[in-house]
Amino acid sequence: MKSFYKCSLFEDESFEVKTEFDVVQEELLLKGAVNKNATRFSKMKVVYSCKWVQQKDWDSGKPTVIIPIKDGSDLLRHTLLNLKKYNISKHCNLIVVDDRSEEDIKSIVIDSRLSYLRVDNDKGFNFSMLNNIAAKICEKLGNKTIILWNSDLWCAKEEWFLEILNYHIDNNNAVTGTKLLYPTEEVSLTKEADTHNIVNNFPQMTGGQWRNTVQFGGDTWVPPSYGPIFLSPIHYRRFSNKEDKRVNCIRGSSFVTGAFQIWDLKRFIELGGLNPTLSKNLQDVDICLRLLESDEQPIYYGKNIYFYHDESPTLDREGKFDNQFKSDHVIFGKIWNHKIIDLVI
Repeated sequence: MKSFYKCSLFEDESFEVKTEFDVVQEELLLKGAVNKNATRFSKMKVVYSCKWVQQKDWDSGKPTVIIPIKDGSDLLRHTLLNLKKYNISKHCNLIVVDDRSEEDIKSIVIDSRLSYLRVDNDKGFNFSMLNNIAAKICEKLGNKTIILWNSDLWCAKEEWFLEILNYHIDNNNAVTGTKLLYPTEEVSLTKEADTHNIVNNFPQMTGGQWRNTVQFGGDTWVPPSYGPIFLSPIHYRRFSNKEDKRVNCIRGSSFVTGAFQIWDLKRFIELGGLNPTLSKNLQDVDICLRLLESDEQPIYYGKNIYFYHDESPTLDREGKFDNQFKSDHVIFGKIWNHKIIDLVI
């Protein structure tokens, strides 16, 4: 695998967990317009400057939840209250990864007696590296299981979390995902009838029709009307009923969404982690396809359980549709277009 498609930190045998350290990662970024004849990329070395504070009750025998966030103090408090209410923070270590925030995220995390990782860089948002750096820390501290957990994702029942976690571990899964629903007004941080995400991307569901429907029901692929990807990965049965048998099931999958992924940490690192060059989008699908190439399969575990995913706060904050977003799609296509049909169809 090329150096800019895998996390170089995973190969650094001299790495030690310190209160301050730097990570240098080689990455690609789309340069100039996309055309039929040639696509140009710039290669860069990005320095990620990190500061680490470890929770006092860290237990290497427990799984570790990794939650990246940039600013959004209210959202973080809301999510941490949910994790406390359903005892996730008792069953797991918890790392909040602070991505260049101007708000005081550190005080919220330290006051909650959780682990805090601050990551600064001059390039911008890189979801892949935020999780990769935290995963490397987990490896050095002796963890076996990590859980990638979006800052706008919430637990519905403690027993459901334990059920999917135990299923993942007992079956020696490489990666396990689950059914996600749009939150009810009671669960949601915001109480408006329709979020910006719904209004802008799914206007047919305005008027609150989207609430408590499926946000992620597994994987499916469609030919896009345009763009650099031959087949596009999309969320299966979005807006369907949670009891729909097509989503209320357990099955092998070609990918599970990065909003919630339980990983065997050893396999995550062997695969190179999340692709650093795919900073904003498609890195969750990319690593699952690499798993498929190695003759293992992601597992979708959605039978009679679900979590809530708001999907809107982080989309609004990150300004998603920029050159990095375009770059992610072009590079994903270059990696996978020639072999996607054999893997997923």
